[in-house]
Amino acid sequence: MTWAEEARLDFIDLLLLARGRVVRADLVERFGISMSQASGDIRSFIRQHPDAMRYDKSRKCYVPATRRYRSVRGQGKRTIDALAQLAAAGSRLGWWP
Repeated sequence: MTWAEEARLDFIDLLLLARGRVVRADLVERFGISMSQASGDIRSFIRQHPDAMRYDKSRKCYVPATRRYRSVRGQGKRTIDALAQLAAAGSRLGWWP
């Protein structure tokens, strides 16, 4: 798996942790990839972590499979806070939760 693929899977994990939902458009916007690539990344995440998230038909998004989501890729509040600080500083590496 490439570094870029790993980064996208980490981002899915962060979205589940920080926002409690993931849609393909989140990946398309953040990484500049196609919708089909975003779908492939979501499938890859589900394949690697089958019990981490499920599709919510009423909300039309992926949500954590459990009420209290725990990162399956080692993310935590410190990571989210650090990314928000980078975003506030204008870094392209940053991300707003």
